[in-house]
Amino acid sequence: MVFKRPPDDETISDPEQIRALCSPMRHAIHQVVLSQGEVSIREIGLQLGKKPASLYRHIDRLVEVGLLTEVGTKSTSRRDAKVYSSKLEFFRYRDRSREMVEAIAAFARSSLKETGNQLSRTFERGDAVLPVPQRDTFIGSPAGWLDQDDLAELNEHIDAIIELLADKPRRPGTKRITISMGMYPSAPEAE
Repeated sequence: MVFKRPPDDETISDPEQIRALCSPMRHAIHQVVLSQGEVSIREIGLQLGKKPASLYRHIDRLVEVGLLTEVGTKSTSRRDAKVYSSKLEFFRYRDRSREMVEAIAAFARSSLKETGNQLSRTFERGDAVLPVPQRDTFIGSPAGWLDQDDLAELNEHIDAIIELLADKPRRPGTKRITISMGMYPSAPEAE
């Protein structure tokens, strides 16, 4: 399947939504809902290894800013459970207002800081698998001088990674893999 960018009404373009995702837990919840479709708080908790009670305030905030939508209920043995969905996935960066720039910059800092924390924990626990081809951990900052054709090819690879990770629920024999990417044009060095 070829990755297709969503239409504008299915993208995150509100600075308040981006700021809400600066919380690593809210970002993780949002990612689970995106990949699972329609899920209850209990199901989100199972995916993240968290108790449902610890998720309510985060989910309330995601609903408040419009990143999650309550789409109904599921019957359980105890009571009906609210079910949430989201169709908002990618950031749109057309609005270059100060507020939008600050929100995206805050998300970048938060996301990459959390990546560093999680990578450190992975090594400290001894969970990292590094040998190719079965590595599940990678650290690096590869860089190169790319022309427009190279950049287009790089973006195709990024889209292929996103597509590979999409819609993959937790199931026996799987482990949750997170890839944090930060791609940017490096400031030119003085000659």
